Amino acid sequence: MEHFERRAERGVDPGQGVNRFAVLARSTLPEEIANRLLTLIREQELRPGDKLPPERSLARMMEVSRPVLREALRALSIMKVVDIRQGDGTYITSLEPKQLVSHLDFVFSKDSIALVQLLEARRVLEVGNVRLAADRVSGEQLTDLEDTLAELEAAIDDADRFSDLDIAFHNAICAAADNFLLAQFMNIIGTLGKVSRQRTGAIQAVREATLADHRRIVAALASHDADSAASAMRQHLDRVERALDSVIDGSADSPATADKGPVADAAPLAGAAGEVPQQSASGLR
Repeated sequence: MEHFERRAERGVDPGQGVNRFAVLARSTLPEEIANRLLTLIREQELRPGDKLPPERSLARMMEVSRPVLREALRALSIMKVVDIRQGDGTYITSLEPKQLVSHLDFVFSKDSIALVQLLEARRVLEVGNVRLAADRVSGEQLTDLEDTLAELEAAIDDADRFSDLDIAFHNAICAAADNFLLAQFMNIIGTLGKVSRQRTGAIQAVREATLADHRRIVAALASHDADSAASAMRQHLDRVERALDSVIDGSADSPATADKGPVADAAPLAGAAGEVPQQSASGLR
């Protein structure tokens, strides 16, 4: 029994005599250490909430130095794959998709092409999703949407509060669509869309136009008119694109931009199927 327990403590499967943490011979690269741990997660040998062996033991199992192991764990921590708790140990996180992609907002803050592609993905998801919501929304859900519209109007001068309510509004539509997988897609894209929301939502005219668009969407949902709801959402995203263009081009406060009625880059909701827009004329953003 003691022999069995010692082998388990070293990361060895007692029944097979295999060290599950083993990496390539003489490998000391942090990337390979991280990849080995990711493989264990993919194969479900490590699961959300699992605690990794102590650093000294894990380094011995993987036959690497402790500084190199720390570097690999720090990289996984940045990726939200592990949670390093001082004085307690290192744990596998919940591995929620929204959490895993949260650090990618940095990419979108630096890459205008990625913002364009994000908008394309939003259009595919959101237009189809609002169609589902039009068929499935309940009276109680419509009341909640109306209440959120009233709160949005009251918060029109508070950009941060408006943004929070905007996210709540889109989450409510997603809940009305009643599709678990689409809700997960929405969570991912919503997280990635933080940068564009920050760029457009700080502008008063954008928030006002957003409120008007949201009212049209709720009116279509209340009528259970899927075509009108999809059209309203599509127009909303068209305005999102123009608002983002104007911010990137530095013309967000110009009369021309206001005439086009830009809307805030609201937290996106996931959907079933929609239309993919043509890349806008201003090219790469």
